[in-house]
Amino acid sequence: MRRWLSCAVWLCCAAPAVALAQPQAWPARAIHLVVPFAAGTAPDTIARTLADSFTQTLAVPVVVENQPGAGGTIGVGRVARAAGDGYTLVLSGDAAIVGDARFGVQLSYDPAIDLVPISQIAMTPNILVVGNDVPARTLAEFVALARSRPWGMSYASVGYGTSSHRGGELLSRAAGLEMVHVPGSASPLPDVVSGRISMFFANAASLALVREGKLRALAVSSRERLPSAPELPTVAESGFPGFEAVAWFALFAPKGTPAELVARLEDAARKAVAGPALRERLQGMAAVPVGGSAEALAALVPGGAAR
Repeated sequence: MRRWLSCAVWLCCAAPAVALAQPQAWPARAIHLVVPFAAGTAPDTIARTLADSFTQTLAVPVVVENQPGAGGTIGVGRVARAAGDGYTLVLSGDAAIVGDARFGVQLSYDPAIDLVPISQIAMTPNILVVGNDVPARTLAEFVALARSRPWGMSYASVGYGTSSHRGGELLSRAAGLEMVHVPGSASPLPDVVSGRISMFFANAASLALVREGKLRALAVSSRERLPSAPELPTVAESGFPGFEAVAWFALFAPKGTPAELVARLEDAARKAVAGPALRERLQGMAAVPVGGSAEALAALVPGGAAR
């Protein structure tokens, strides 16, 4: 009898400990989605719409945290150092992942080692725009004008290594131009409209200003023409074969995130991209929905395909 009582007492005491030792089902608390850009920007809008969808799919709050700076590398670096427990994610732009020293980008992390790809959410072609005071109506005319004014013309970007910077730099090298690079964190469109900056590879949403007559569009940076502006030639068609400088946004987790969590996050991302809310937002930005696989995203990360 005494032995039976001892076993019963042991079982009663051990049961709570065993229950506590069981791993919690994921997700059991809020997920933090870091956006390495300022509030109100295109990636911030994408992230907040994505977060709403994730909240419904995963049944936990998804909190968006803005941490801008250094072309997105500050926020991405924070996530690269976070625990791989599925509770910290980042919606990164391409510049912080394919960082290239040629464009002044030095990464404090290795995207192929320190981050786990989940899904590419969207890509956005850029449009080469100039102000109305620039006497060029085609890319060929702009190139001729810039060649006649060494260091007399400028191009804007929204940060080192971004697609707007890469576009300006690649065009300068391909065409043999000498232009001043004017980087910034805010939109340079007002400066282009006013004539303070000569040109800018702007997000395709700038077509609204083109149609209002405030800007002139010369070409698109993607390999194919935009369905929303089929009259615009590509830079490649305009004398620079192979030219491409597009932006993309994708979801990553820290290294060590379990494969089963990555699979669930990928599924949630695909559902979000297929949903009407995010598609409507992307369409308003002239962005192309992707919702690709983790494997496809890994192929975009330098060294990532070999993982």
